[in-house]
Amino acid sequence: MSTVDPQLHSPIEGNQTATILQLAMTALRLSKAPGADGNNNVGLQQRVRKQITLSEVAYHDSYDDCWIVLYDRVYDITSFLKMHPGGHDVLVENAGRDATIAFLNAGHSAMALKSLKLYEIGELPIGECIYRCTGKLTMTHLPD
Repeated sequence: MSTVDPQLHSPIEGNQTATILQLAMTALRLSKAPGADGNNNVGLQQRVRKQITLSEVAYHDSYDDCWIVLYDRVYDITSFLKMHPGGHDVLVENAGRDATIAFLNAGHSAMALKSLKLYEIGELPIGECIYRCTGKLTMTHLPD
């Protein structure tokens, strides 16, 4: 019976060694999303989101045109301003920019997190992401 060497040379990380588990996890991150090849696997298919830059979001900073960024996703909340339980002022104050910290500090409910999907219009490009990318600040429980 042969044994498997748990340390392998990693082509991804240069001359360092990596465990089999580390290589498998890297391969999973590099592989394409399930369902991206045209399979109709409902629930497994990743949603394709429009890329919207922070500079584009910055143009939408008023009561009549209000976009915010939460967890690297872009939301058009213009129609929600009048319904916000905390008043529209706090939302307009963060219009046109990343409002994640303000959102976290307000202590929103699970229902508030779920309702974000109604207003989502895109996501930040990978180079502008803070919360949903490797090597930067990461959170364990991000809303979908």
